[in-house]
Amino acid sequence: MESFEEIYTLYWNDVYKFILKMTEYDRALAEEITQETFYRAFVGFSKFRGECNIKTWICGIGRNVFYKQLRSEKKRRILEECYGENRCTDPAASMETVEKCRIVRKIISEMSEPAKTVVEYRLFGEMSYSEIARIMKIREGTAKVIFSRAKVKIINEMKEVYGYEI
Repeated sequence: MESFEEIYTLYWNDVYKFILKMTEYDRALAEEITQETFYRAFVGFSKFRGECNIKTWICGIGRNVFYKQLRSEKKRRILEECYGENRCTDPAASMETVEKCRIVRKIISEMSEPAKTVVEYRLFGEMSYSEIARIMKIREGTAKVIFSRAKVKIINEMKEVYGYEI
């Protein structure tokens, strides 16, 4: 097998092009994600089992990094809408957003265990399902199912009880 330096040199351009397309040709973001991708590949290189082409494996890591970036950006925007300094540009919309956030937190606080804990870890702790499973001593698939069902409950309650579409 090649050294990681050789792998980096050999596949960096291909992975960058793949990420560039995913970012809709945002070069700065694509470079940042590509660097993070190779960092994660380097850290996890010992876990590569050779079940697929190494380029495919690295591109899979890149895809995961990209989607994690999107989720983080979305959460950041939601938090800024709820608590940020710029929320006063449209006071009515800001008040509605803050109210939605308050209601979602209320719904979560009224959930039974283990749903409440899984949702809190996932949304507020930004933990992966594997981290949640390890902490709660449940299977990863169980954590995913619990979160999925809780999310449906939140969406339904927001719509049926409070009249909000999420």
